[in-house]
Amino acid sequence: PLRNKGSKWFVPYDVYPNKTYPPYCGGPAYVLSGDLAQKIYGVAQTLPVMNMEDVFMGICLRALGLGPTASPWGVYNMGRLEFEPCRFSRLV
Repeated sequence: PLRNKGSKWFVPYDVYPNKTYPPYCGGPAYVLSGDLAQKIYGVAQTLPVMNMEDVFMGICLRALGLGPTASPWGVYNMGRLEFEPCRFSRLV
């Protein structure tokens, strides 16, 4: 966590006291089951809110005794993929 008050990602100790964040997934979306979503929502109500949703999701998962899982190899790439309906239908 960045403790510099001038940083866009500043996090005070009273919001998150640990020296490192738990593992978390970065990105615009997550794939999870409906029952897990309900559990995350429940535990999120008990935690201090953070301005970084990716990190907050990791904190919620840790509070539940869980962690993110890796995507299948080769499914997600940093480069742009040409749209192919068959390929994209298998991503989720």
